[in-house]
Amino acid sequence: MKKYILVCLMAVLFSAAAQAQEFSTALPFVRIDRSAVTSAMGGVQGINSLYNPAAIPFTGSDVAISYQNWAPKGAKSTNLNLLGGVKIGRFGISATGAYQIGTEYENYDGAGNPAGTFKPSDFLVGLGVGFAITDYLSVGVNAKFAGSKLAADASYNAFAADAFVMYRIKGFKVSAGVASVGTQVKSGENAYSLPASAKLGLGYDMAFGKNGINLAADFDYFFNGGIGGGIGAQYGWNDMVFVRAGYHLGTAKAPIPSYASVGIGGKFFGVHLDVSFLLASQTVGNTLCIGLGYAF
Repeated sequence: MKKYILVCLMAVLFSAAAQAQEFSTALPFVRIDRSAVTSAMGGVQGINSLYNPAAIPFTGSDVAISYQNWAPKGAKSTNLNLLGGVKIGRFGISATGAYQIGTEYENYDGAGNPAGTFKPSDFLVGLGVGFAITDYLSVGVNAKFAGSKLAADASYNAFAADAFVMYRIKGFKVSAGVASVGTQVKSGENAYSLPASAKLGLGYDMAFGKNGINLAADFDYFFNGGIGGGIGAQYGWNDMVFVRAGYHLGTAKAPIPSYASVGIGGKFFGVHLDVSFLLASQTVGNTLCIGLGYAF
């Protein structure tokens, strides 16, 4: 049974990665990093239990909400987010929820007369499950539904899925899979694909005394030809105070541009408060994310 699950998942990974994406991408907001922890570390998500359900059986339970002032230099939006993963034995169950409101703009009728204002909005909901096949190998799948309302008569929806395999040995973790593979978004005679990618995540954790260091890296090959990736580091003292930094790379065809990031956090009796700030970017620079969560 374990071999059957692994073979089926690998078939999904390779078949999805092999698909040719003939259309431009739509709904790029599905790839926004909504965690104040991972966004402070260059947006590295591949080994994090808030994004990868295969990581939950290995890393434990964590539930967090966050407020995000996204891309104030660009297409500004206010984002309210929920990310969570709960470990139950060898299983992990994850949930994702996001609602974001864009900048209000003036509407005009066919004659060019003002016709009121409109605020664009987006939403994302998802559920996932992970399973530890052995003490070293796990698999996970997310199913998501995303929607965008750009005008009173212009709404777009799509289903998406993520699938991952994860392996760990001592302090090392490696994860591979596909992210945001889903249905096409149609607008009239035009069709657009979601920003799907083949994803690789790496991580290493070390501890010495009351000090802990977590290193992580991500790489995304987007099926439209874009490249994304990131590196990040976290230093923790006594599992109570944390300092984070990282860098995210995004080429022209990637849904999220390049940026540097910094952040801090504190945890007491499992409750953690985290802040991240993005900088060195003409579009997403000055993005602020504040998160409150509980790890158990």
